[in-house]
Amino acid sequence: MQARQFDIIITGSGLAGLSLAYRAMKEGVWANEKILIIDKQPKEKNDRTWCFWQDENEDSAFQEVVYKSWKELSFFTNEGRQIRLESGNYTYSMIRSVDFYHHVISFLSRSKQITFVYENIVSIQNSENGGTVVTQDDSYQARYIFNSVYTKPQLSKQNQYFLQHFKGVTIRTDQFKGSPLEMYLMDYRTSQENGTTFFYTLPISDQEVFVEYTIFSKALLQQNEYDDKIAEYLRTVLKITDYKIIENEYGVIPMTDFAFRRRSGNIIHIGTVGGDTRASSGYTFTNTQKTISKILASYTKYGHPFSLTENISQKHKLLDATILNVLDTMHYQGHQIFTDLFTNAKAKTIFAFLDSESSVKDDLRIMCSLKANHFIRPFLKVCLQKLV
Repeated sequence: MQARQFDIIITGSGLAGLSLAYRAMKEGVWANEKILIIDKQPKEKNDRTWCFWQDENEDSAFQEVVYKSWKELSFFTNEGRQIRLESGNYTYSMIRSVDFYHHVISFLSRSKQITFVYENIVSIQNSENGGTVVTQDDSYQARYIFNSVYTKPQLSKQNQYFLQHFKGVTIRTDQFKGSPLEMYLMDYRTSQENGTTFFYTLPISDQEVFVEYTIFSKALLQQNEYDDKIAEYLRTVLKITDYKIIENEYGVIPMTDFAFRRRSGNIIHIGTVGGDTRASSGYTFTNTQKTISKILASYTKYGHPFSLTENISQKHKLLDATILNVLDTMHYQGHQIFTDLFTNAKAKTIFAFLDSESSVKDDLRIMCSLKANHFIRPFLKVCLQKLV
């Protein structure tokens, strides 16, 4: 069977794949390219909520679909102490995936250059003068393949592999007593028996609130366990007993110090599979957009996507790996790490660190805010592994 020919193939039509296609077309970088986007099924549901912080003086590439933003942020310790965060010029923004999908796919569908195919991908491999994607139904070739389909990598014994798993619900209620202008970035007022566990509480309006139960651990829970903890939090912490759930979402994000490869021949990996997820927090949105900016800049200047540097520096990867090893020892509880962090360092400094924009001076402030005795041995362990 002869492969169908394209200039560019994007595998996966989630955040990374659709962002790349949308921005490349919007900015005119791929004005003359024939593009194929492959996924197993269309994106139509509100299956994710992407949150990120941004400088209030700068617009996101997807500012049109930002659903809600908050300037006022609070952190709650496990004991119930509230810390109001000094966020500087940062705002915390939320994009609902259904709005993103509708906006992006509507735009891309108007272009005759773009073909969408919904088939199960069997393999993605390099071939002469490009790459080949084989599906259960067909095969496709292109000069460049941008892959955003994540599969768990083959880990070594030294690698840490945590999961950030979460279930979120949007509720409608008349009983929420918080301010619609203030969101709870991390609320640790919940039990910690399953790992580092907290809630995000994002008020959408006076009567709608998005609540997400989030855990950093190496094992998932049963679905009813997430539901039980959400109900308990609403009842005992937010004092909400009368509500209606209008939307649900569930997801799992890998938090690992595995060294992902950005490129294999003419296959370029983007999103989580390309290493755009911060190992210490699971945040992916901003790093993915930065990678896409560099791909498009390389394409514009050199006519290929290969000239790009990584957003998450080796310094930040080293610190992330250290934090994961600290969590693994369980001598310094995750909730206490983040409590010490937000107690002793300004939120704007922490946000810069998590966006890989912090200076050495900022990093020192962050490390000095934590209990050094718990970090020395894991830090030396990670350094030794990198040298071997």
